[in-house]
Parts: sequence; C-alpha cells; structure tokens
Amino acid sequence: MGWWPWSKRVRPVVRFIRAKFDSAQTTPDNRSPRRPKADAPAVDSVLTIDPVADMRAKAAAEEERIAAVRKVCGSDHADISAKALQEGWDVTRTELEVLRADRPKAPAAHVVDQTVNGAVLEAACMLTAKLGDVEKVHDEKTLDAASRRFRGGIGLQELLLEAAWANGYTGRNFRDSRAVLRFAFGKDLQAGFSTIDIGGILSNVSNKFLLDGFFSVERTWRNICAVRNVGDFKTVTSYRLIGKDQYEPVAPGGELKHGTLGNEQYTNKADTFGLLMSIDRRDVINDDLGAITLTPRKLGRGSGLKINDVFWTIFLANSSFFTAGNKNYLTGADTALTIDGLTKAEVAFLDQVDSEGKPIGIMPAILLVPTALSAMGTQLFKSLELRDTTSSTKYPVANPHQGKFRAEVSRYLANTKYTGASAKAWYLLADPADLPTIEVAFLNGQESPTIETAEAHFNNSPVRVLGIQPCPA
Repeated sequence: MGWWPWSKRVRPVVRFIRAKFDSAQTTPDNRSPRRPKADAPAVDSVLTIDPVADMRAKAAAEEERIAAVRKVCGSDHADISAKALQEGWDVTRTELEVLRADRPKAPAAHVVDQTVNGAVLEAACMLTAKLGDVEKVHDEKTLDAASRRFRGGIGLQELLLEAAWANGYTGRNFRDSRAVLRFAFGKDLQAGFSTIDIGGILSNVSNKFLLDGFFSVERTWRNICAVRNVGDFKTVTSYRLIGKDQYEPVAPGGELKHGTLGNEQYTNKADTFGLLMSIDRRDVINDDLGAITLTPRKLGRGSGLKINDVFWTIFLANSSFFTAGNKNYLTGADTALTIDGLTKAEVAFLDQVDSEGKPIGIMPAILLVPTALSAMGTQLFKSLELRDTTSSTKYPVANPHQGKFRAEVSRYLANTKYTGASAKAWYLLADPADLPTIEVAFLNGQESPTIETAEAHFNNSPVRVLGIQPCPA
C-alpha cells in the first residue's frame, strides 16, 4: 500500500487552527487571556496527533480482522467469509455464524402432496398408456389433476415412489429399490394409515386394460348363444319343453293339466382358465409401465381368444345335431347363399315341427356366415334390390329377405383347425332368447376376465398378477 506525504499537506491546517486558537484567547479589550482549567487537555497535545500513524493503525487493524475472519471461515465457509468482510463483522460474530452453519441439521422431511391420491395415480397410468374412453372411468377433476401433476406421463418407478412416500418413505429417488418396494406395499409402514393402496392401483389399472384387450377380439359367439349363470363347477342339466307344452282347456271348477318335460336334455358346466404374469425387478428397474398396461391387455385378448376357441370347437362339432333326420340340415348346389338358397333354408326352418308333428312356431332371426360369405350375407340383410345382370335373369330386382335375418360373421367357421369348419357352410338360427342353438355357462354370471394380484417375495417378483376367466367346458 502506498502512502502520500500527508505531513506537507497537514501543516498549513495546523498553523491555521493554532492562529485561530491564539486569537480566541485574547479578549476584545486586550485583557490578558484566560488561563485554561487544570483538567482541560492541552491544545498542543491534541494538535500533535499524526494522521498518517492513525491511518496506518486502522489499516493494520483491518488487515488483522480480515486475516482472523478468513482463518475462522477456512475453505468450507467462503460465503460467510465474503459476507463478513463486506459487512465488517468482527471475529466474534463470524465465529457464531460458522457455528450455526456447522450445527447438525434435522433430516429433510418429505411432505406428501395431498392432491395425489389413488384415483389420480390410476388416471395418470391410463392417460400415459392411452386407454380408450378414459373419460368414462374417471371424472374431469381427476383427469385434470393427473395431467397437471404428471405432464410427461408417469413411469412405474414414479408410481411406486408416490405410494412409498404416502407410506412414510423419506428417500428422494429410486436408488434403494428394495426400500421403495417395502414402503410402497406397506411392509415398513410408519406414518399410520396409507392413503394410497398400490396393490389396489395395480389391480384396477390392470383390469381396465385387461377388459380393453378382452373386448378387442371377435365376440360373434355372444350374439348367437344363450348365457346361463351357475353357482359352482358342478355339471348342470338343461331341459327343453316338448310335447305337452300347449295350453289345455280348463272346465269350470276343473284342474289344470300338467305339461311334460321331454327327453331333450343337455349338460353343461363351468370351468376355470387362467394365466399367471409377474412384474419382476427388471420391469421395475427398466421403469416399464407396460408391465401393468400392455401385458394385461394381452392377457385380456388371450382370454377372449380362449372363449372363442372353446365355443367354436363345440359349435362346429355339430354333425350329430345338424342332420337330415332332424330336418335342420340342407345340402346340394341349390343351397349356396343366394336369394334362392336363403329362401329354401327359410322354408325348411319354418316347416320344423315338434314331437307331436305341430309347428314349433319359432322364427329365424340370425344368418351366421363365414368370412367368405360376409358380403353376400350383409347384402341379403340390407339391400333393397339385388340385380341380376346376366342373361338368365329369373327374378325381380326386389330383395325379399331385406331386413329379415341379421348377418353375423365369424372367422372361426372356415378355419381348418376346427373340426367341421367350411368356407361355404352357413347357418340360419333363431334368436337365442327364443330358442338357443347353444348355451354358455358362466360362474356367478362373470363373463369377463378378472385380475387378482398378490405380493410375492421382493427378491423374485414384487407383484404377481393372475388373469382368471370362467369359460364353458
């Protein structure tokens, strides 16, 4: 630090002060100056202070303060050192601030976001996986909360973290995956009752996508059969009233006569089909939300395919049911699906009789065709006119069967993997509510598959999902 020659600049000022002081000691009437009091400081001693020495002393004191502050702060508290130097803190205050900074801090507490609940997490999963008609599952408020909270979509890890935080987990990430899973599934519950049931969320989300897959496959079977509810897996017998099923006249005061159950009876029983799926650590570490969305959808599709497989296997093995002896089977070139062929089948259907030789009184309602005859079946049902442009025209353009028989198409009818399949065979059936050709039984009326979840050992699979489908035997 440089020093200026202050002594040369200060001397005129000192002389001026001394001159002024001397003049002040002389009274206007030239009387002798007053002698200063004994305890008053001598003016000469005040005026002899060296400003340079004073400034040097102050600079030295500042240097000592700076050195002391930096020593107290060290390299760990550069921010405190800078603030102390700027604001002129002494060493004592600096030491207090350093002590406060070094004081042990309480662990950070995670405050659960009360706006995130099970419904919001379910909605976030469905929005992320793009479930169709999600508006029918959750209300607008829930969907809006899910969209705002998880703008970029939600992953499997984030879903599990939200559940873990609700159960008292204080970690900030998924590094300790085992701890997250323990808290998510309530193994280490420390915060009372959890507001988020991760098992229920996984089950609900999986079931929605399970049904989405289930209804994505062909369901023609449901439109041509009767459905029966059963309470167990025992064989059940169905009877059909034949013979004495017409009302008899009752004389005044007479008794009603009993109808009779004929020998036509059919047996059926429900059975269980299922498939086990696991969400293992790889799905969790890979943050694969598809484990609870895409996989259940595949399970649902598999369930729908299984029902079709069981149904059409039984339906097409019909050689003992559709026979010429039962007058419900026609063959020949003139039975091809045309106006004439359909007319012939309609006449044969209407002419069927019961065991007493009387008309059964049931009207045909369904035209069941394979894929090769889909266009013709739809045309016969919907078209008002059918024009024959060949030279052998033999009937008018009006379609006599328009609107009579609802066309149902199944790809299973012509699939050669099934016994009895044919690309040319077609069926004229009654409404199943009037006279079903085939009956399907479901346990307790549960037609669609369901998913049941179970927590497995965390060293293997955190979650196991079981898809269950009751089907006809």
